[in-house]
Amino acid sequence: MEILIPLGMVGAFVLMVALGLRHAAQMRKEFARWVDELGWTASSVASWRTPPEASGMYAGRRGRVFSYATGAGKSRTTWAAVELLAGPSSGLELELTRQHLGSKVAEWLGAREIKVGDAAFDERWFIKTNRVDYMTAALLPEFRLRIDELAARGGRSMKLEIKAGRAIYSEQGFFSAPVRSRMVAALPVLADLATLAEVETAAN
Repeated sequence: MEILIPLGMVGAFVLMVALGLRHAAQMRKEFARWVDELGWTASSVASWRTPPEASGMYAGRRGRVFSYATGAGKSRTTWAAVELLAGPSSGLELELTRQHLGSKVAEWLGAREIKVGDAAFDERWFIKTNRVDYMTAALLPEFRLRIDELAARGGRSMKLEIKAGRAIYSEQGFFSAPVRSRMVAALPVLADLATLAEVETAAN
């Protein structure tokens, strides 16, 4: 009877690994179908060790779907992201995240947040940029509405950024069906963010 306990533990472990590999294989197939529907191309061989990645064109811009991780150990977080290139950048940076305890702490510690003059929007979003006047004027009411509509789709810790000539949407997690759906919905917003970056570049 005593030997049955370790054998049972080994069997449970093997079963968990098998189920995990099966789920990963199914996710890779779904990702491949989604990429094909977008008309994009997988740019890496996805395996249980290599996360899926793809690239293609959207609204005349080169785009990329990828994942990345922040933190380490137990605090390691995986993010799924989609980006569009905005061409050469004059250095415009933007980070737009939902207001949460972490953003409040960052503000208390001296992080500079901009306000767009819309009390409800400012209450929902934490906005950082190195071009305060430009972005305050650029975030027009119709653009703010589209950002709110995108956020209403869900997405854990969703984030919109402009950095290094790229407009980026990211959220915590993997390329599940809801995440992929939100990424498609984010593409028009990213195209507009990329345009904002190009306009700012041309003005400097």
